[in-house]
Order: sequence, then structure tokens, then C-alpha cells
Amino acid sequence: MSNITLFGSELPDFLQNAGVSELTKRLAGKSGMARIVPKNGIFRKVVGGEEMGKLKGSLKAIIVQASPDISRIFYAKQWTPDAEPTAPDCFSNDGRTPDDKAANKQSDRCDTCPKNIKGSGQGNSKACRYSRRLALLLEEDFGTALEGRLYQMNLSSKSLFGDSVADNKHPFENYTKYIANNGESVDFVVTEISFNEDNDNQSVLFSPIRRIVRNEFEISSKVAALPETQRMVIMTPYQADMSGRNKLEAPKHTDAEDASVVEEPTVRQKKKADLTSVLKAWTDEE
Repeated sequence: MSNITLFGSELPDFLQNAGVSELTKRLAGKSGMARIVPKNGIFRKVVGGEEMGKLKGSLKAIIVQASPDISRIFYAKQWTPDAEPTAPDCFSNDGRTPDDKAANKQSDRCDTCPKNIKGSGQGNSKACRYSRRLALLLEEDFGTALEGRLYQMNLSSKSLFGDSVADNKHPFENYTKYIANNGESVDFVVTEISFNEDNDNQSVLFSPIRRIVRNEFEISSKVAALPETQRMVIMTPYQADMSGRNKLEAPKHTDAEDASVVEEPTVRQKKKADLTSVLKAWTDEE
């Protein structure tokens, strides 16, 4: 996913656990949360608020953590490209009640909130949107100085709910059920994340590629337990900037999915999926 590859050879063993040096970080001046932003058919790598690379195509990652519940987020003012980042007026981490830190709570409960009614947003959509945060490790980072680096990815409604595409591409909520129903674990597989071409590349789909190997398991298990990983998937109106100061920050709603109609999530009654064709190529090699 990087823009360039400097050397093209495998990292020497004495550098494999060294990571990026403090000298390099200081000179480069880049810090802050790393994020993967899927937008208009392109995955953008953003570090400290600045785009550092992009990829058009699929992304292979290990999902090491996810927010416990589907969140909700509401902005009273419609986003515009020249608007300053602001905190959401109301948000909920559990999808049931507004968070205590919400500046302008719209209701005591999410299910009875007037912003949770179709037509309260653009067109026939709901003004309060669904969201779920993931913490990822990129497959391409293993064996490099970036091994173990975490990325946050925010999923909105059309990446969470809806019909699966073919037999092996699913919105996230269907994907987790698909994996579990076949006796696998979402954090023990490498997942391919690709854009949904049937939705004009405005949402992403998830597919299992293979089981993780021992080195990937050891690193992902360690990273998943870190406090910063847990914090990464919890919604908060505050985000530290590169200098360490706190500023209000809100996600930018720019793609078509924000204005679309999203049905309430439902459990689809389908015959149990068969992973035989997918798993036959998986191995437990180390």
C-alpha cells in the first residue's frame, strides 16, 4: 500500500523487530493515529491527518478488534468541504443511549429518537447514522519495519448491512456470522476488504482468504490486548492532533452512502454457507 518500495528484499533478521527508529519519526514529523479510509474505490492510508499512501484494489488485513456494538452518530449541521472539524452533536457507543460526552443529546434513547426516523436526514434517510470501528493489521506490513502497526477503519451503514454479494463477499455484519457459522474466527483469518462495485464503490465487502500463521497469530494476539487498541474502536468526540493537543474532530461525510436509505439490520434466513472451497487452500504452516 506504500507509494514506494525502497529495497525490495526481505528485512534482515536483526532489523525485523526494530520498527521505525525514533530518529526517523522525529525527522519525518509524522505521528498520530493511522487510519485506512475507504472512499470512492480507493483505500487511503492516513497518518496524523495526512494522506501517506493509497491503493486502488483490495486490501488484505487481520481484524484484531472491533467496537463491541454498532454505534450511532448525529450532526445537526450538514458537512461541507470547507467546514472546520467539529464534534458530533450526539453519539452513542452502544447504539441504545446517547453517550455521556454527547454535547447535544437528541433523546434519552436511540430507538425512540426523532433523528432515528426515515426522512429526518437527506431524502428518506435517517439523520442519525450507524457506524462501527475496526482495528486492523495489514498483511503487507508483516516482515517489515511496520509489522504490528495498527490502523483504524470506520464502517458506515452500507458497509455494515445489506445483502451478501455472490457466496463469498459480505457486508461486515453478515461476514462475522458467515465466519462463525463455519467454525472459524474473524481475528484468526486474513480478510480481504474490497469495494462493492454494485454500489458504485461507495461501500466495502469482506471475504476470508486464509487462516493466519503462527507469527501473525503471536503479533495480532499481543496487539489486540493493548489498551490503545481498545481505545481505537471506541467513539469519542476528541482526537489528539500531531502536537499532542486535543481538538474536536468529526468524520467527513462525503460519499453517496451518507444520503442513502438504510434499512434496519435484520437477520437473513439463509442456508448455512459452505467454506469448503475457501478453506481447502488454507494451511497451518508456520
